[in-house]
Amino acid sequence: MPLNYTSCMNREPMFGLDTGFISKQTAGLIRGILQKRYSIGESSIPLFSSPSPLYPGLELISDKGQNPIGSRLVVGSIRMGYGHHRMALSVYSHSLKKNIPTYLHDLLAIESPESKAIGDIDSGYSFFSRMSSEIGGPVEWIWGQLMSQGNLTSLELSCQLASLYKGLMHGIPKDSPVITTYPLNGQIAVASDFQKTIHLICDNYPQYYLLVPGALNLVQSPSSYTKYIEMGVPKDNLAVAGHWVSEDIVSNAVTDSENRVRRIDAKKTRRFLIPIGGAGAQKGYILDLIRLTKSYLINKKAAYWINTGDHVKVLKAIEEYLIFQKIPYLSIDSWEDLLTFITRHPLRSDDNENNPPVVLFHFPSHTEAFSATDKLIRIADVLVTKPSELAFFPIPKLFIRRVGDHEAASVVRSLELGEGTVECREVMHAKELVQIFTESEDLLLRMNESIIKNTIEGIYNGSKTAVEMATAN
Repeated sequence: MPLNYTSCMNREPMFGLDTGFISKQTAGLIRGILQKRYSIGESSIPLFSSPSPLYPGLELISDKGQNPIGSRLVVGSIRMGYGHHRMALSVYSHSLKKNIPTYLHDLLAIESPESKAIGDIDSGYSFFSRMSSEIGGPVEWIWGQLMSQGNLTSLELSCQLASLYKGLMHGIPKDSPVITTYPLNGQIAVASDFQKTIHLICDNYPQYYLLVPGALNLVQSPSSYTKYIEMGVPKDNLAVAGHWVSEDIVSNAVTDSENRVRRIDAKKTRRFLIPIGGAGAQKGYILDLIRLTKSYLINKKAAYWINTGDHVKVLKAIEEYLIFQKIPYLSIDSWEDLLTFITRHPLRSDDNENNPPVVLFHFPSHTEAFSATDKLIRIADVLVTKPSELAFFPIPKLFIRRVGDHEAASVVRSLELGEGTVECREVMHAKELVQIFTESEDLLLRMNESIIKNTIEGIYNGSKTAVEMATAN
């Protein structure tokens, strides 16, 4: 049965859940400190829009645009790593395909005391994510614990702050449907009295702070839905939509999987796509993986396509290591060259494999950085990724070490669907799986068969469903 947005959902603050006296006081104290330090809640920022340079039909909201804001679909997100913007791309790729005028509302694209406060928190998150990945041990354990403790107090604080951040949506018509990919965006929309707010919950590990009270919260899996119900979220505010996957990838998932099978049958070089996350936290792991699998690269059993995104330091470190290891590589550093590369390297079995064993991708802009991975997924055989939002994409996946314990549940979801490996905490484990992927056929064949089945069943249609719900009369 198709999902519908209901006007009779629970509108109570915090869904009517009792956060307790101490939680309310703690949240109020932190709110007061942030309000005083950053002078937030005291401004109303005039907003405008300008066309996206990459996505025709998409308008970017900021305080520096040229066009006045009208009533159209608003996709809310935040530049916090790559994951939330990747989710936003998955949404507006579907709305633009349907010729639905769409805004992207990035909280950090608006210069203000409010965005400064949010940005400082994000900088701390990125720093500790990198430290967790590079140092491991006790640092990783502590960070993992922090990332899985999103309790009611954190939701109370976020909702209180949202009421101070309403200036970030000032001037956007309240009849504009809003789809958010970060909870604070959704909480600001609810606090600002937008008529229709739909929130896409990331990951597969239920936590209170990921929710938007007063909105319809969509999740990617039945297990996540069940857990949220057990946590006291009203059923009227919750639904399973499917995975957040961009239109081009999901609409071609069956054909691409069939082409991957043809490549397996033709014994083609296995293409491993390795994206570096938004926090740049996987550098050491990837360098060790290159060292341990050097023979597969030199013998052309495997090719590594490494998207370093907009991380210059990561790019330089990998380049220096490849030179030291005497491994040939090719560099792609512009959007135009990326599109040319993709055109020349289709999944079809008659393509040209005369490339160096490693191709490095790097881009000057944040949007190009995460968008490039979505483009390259369609011509890769295996995605090598931490269990981020990419864990939900229809491509065979080799999971490397997580950044935060909350990501472990995303591996479980992929295993349930038969299209991903276990999490490789140690690099040697990942090396063994690269060997399996390159020297045998069974695992890849089964994963592609599972993806075809899952696609037919609509597992990857979550973002498409969200757009249909938001724009329905």
